[in-house]
Amino acid sequence: MSRLFLGLIALFTAADAFGWCSYEGVTIRGDVITAADNKIGCVGDYAQLAIPLSALIYSTAIGDYEGDLQLVEAAGSTAALTQILKYTIREDRPNSPPDSKGHTFPSGHTSFAFAGAAYWQQRYGWYVGAPMYAAAAFVAYSRVRVKRHTWFDVSTGAAIGIGFNYLFTTKYKGDRSVFIVPTDGGAYMSFKMKF
Repeated sequence: MSRLFLGLIALFTAADAFGWCSYEGVTIRGDVITAADNKIGCVGDYAQLAIPLSALIYSTAIGDYEGDLQLVEAAGSTAALTQILKYTIREDRPNSPPDSKGHTFPSGHTSFAFAGAAYWQQRYGWYVGAPMYAAAAFVAYSRVRVKRHTWFDVSTGAAIGIGFNYLFTTKYKGDRSVFIVPTDGGAYMSFKMKF
C-alpha cells in the first residue's frame, strides 16, 4: 500500500514539474494566489483523484470486485449529481467576474475526494477511513484556498460524496475467520484471511 502512495506522489510531482496545474497570480476580483497557495491547489487536484483511485486499486488487488462495483456506483452517482447541479444552479466562482454564471456549486473536486474517502471508511473501516477523510478535507481546503470555491460549495460536495456511499457501499466481509483452540494452561488463537 505504501508503494502505491509513493508512486502516486512521484507521478503528481512530475505532473507539477511540467506545469499541468497553475493557480498562481491575481484573480479578476483582486485576490492574490501565491506560490504556496498554488502548491496547495495542485496537491488538492491530485489528491481528489488519488483517494478514489487508491480505493479501486486496493479493492481490485484483494479481489473485492463487489466493492469495485459499489465504488463505481457511488463515485459515478456523485459525479453525475455534481455536474447536474453545476449546470442547473450556475453559481459564480469566487475568482471569476461577477455575474459570470460559472459552474462552482458544488465542488466537484471535493465531492469526488469524499466519495473515495467515504468508500474507504464504509467498506474497510475507520482505521483507513479516518486518514482518507483527512485527505479529502485537505482537498476541500485547497479549493477554498485557491479561490475556486466557497465553504458552502465544498461542504455540499462532501455531503454528496458521503451520501452516495451510504446508499451503495456495504461493509467488506472477506474470507476471514478466527480460531480459538484450548491448550494446556491457556488457549491458542489464530486468524485466517484470504487475500
